[in-house]
Amino acid sequence: MAEGPETVGALCLEPVTAGGGVITPPPGYWERVQEICTKYDILLHIDEVVCGVGRTGTWFGYQNYGVKPDMVTMAKGVASGYAAIACLVTTEEVFDMFKDNSDDPMNYFRDISTFGGCTAGPAAAIENMRIIEDENLLENTIAMGDHMVSNLNALAEKHAVIGQVRGKGLFCGAELVADRATKEPANEKMVQAVVADCMAQGVVIGATNRSLPGFNNTLCFSPALIATKDDIDQITDAVDGALSRVFG
Repeated sequence: MAEGPETVGALCLEPVTAGGGVITPPPGYWERVQEICTKYDILLHIDEVVCGVGRTGTWFGYQNYGVKPDMVTMAKGVASGYAAIACLVTTEEVFDMFKDNSDDPMNYFRDISTFGGCTAGPAAAIENMRIIEDENLLENTIAMGDHMVSNLNALAEKHAVIGQVRGKGLFCGAELVADRATKEPANEKMVQAVVADCMAQGVVIGATNRSLPGFNNTLCFSPALIATKDDIDQITDAVDGALSRVFG
């Protein structure tokens, strides 16, 4: 309202915010976003580059929250990193806005891309999605995500430095704090020391590094969709040891 709704063309959001530290939306958040966009005729563009194609246990993250996007961008998971591919998908209503002559089969939105016409990416994407479907990896992602959150919550009972555990499917985060009551962020160098310690154990995890200075304090986990309980246990055991060594 401060900007004037008529000046806003679209709203772009992630289903679960990645860069800020795997921030899952509170109940009612997405319903309210949809309501506002509908009321003021604003296109809802959902960024699924991180959450899309199985990461949260559904094909797309937004499907967890009952919203209808007008545009969806995706990459990374489309071919599981085996080929370079990204795409933008729209509703028919949005796509039709680019047409001015429905009788002309060539009258549609087109652009020229450096890699346009390269079939390797789409071929890898189709095979990747077939595997996800045939091997029931969405179901595995939900089950292993629940196991990971359970393990992380158990670590939170042991390590006071874990202020909050968050996640959806196999996209999880553990926010490290200096004080649970005030939520004061843990020292960023110590957070990175935990990541380094895990790496030394042969376990690769992440941590927020592009949030506001001083607030890059969330450990980030994105295990493969084929992860087993043993894999998840190995990850959380490594974190357990790292937290003990770094924070005592």
